Amino acid sequence: MGLVSLLPQGQRHAVWARVVEEREYVDIARELRCSQSVVRKRVSRGLQGLRTQLEERT
Repeated sequence: MGLVSLLPQGQRHAVWARVVEEREYVDIARELRCSQSVVRKRVSRGLQGLRTQLEERT
């Protein structure tokens, strides 16, 4: 899981489900019982967090 494990739980789950498992936003939202826009925001913030982590390591 690497750097993904450093993300807050909500972001970690959303990023993993969307990017690694390639699930649709609607499916993730249904599972988390929230809107697709919330899932999209969590994925966006999570990916930004990962970018920041990578930049700090280089």
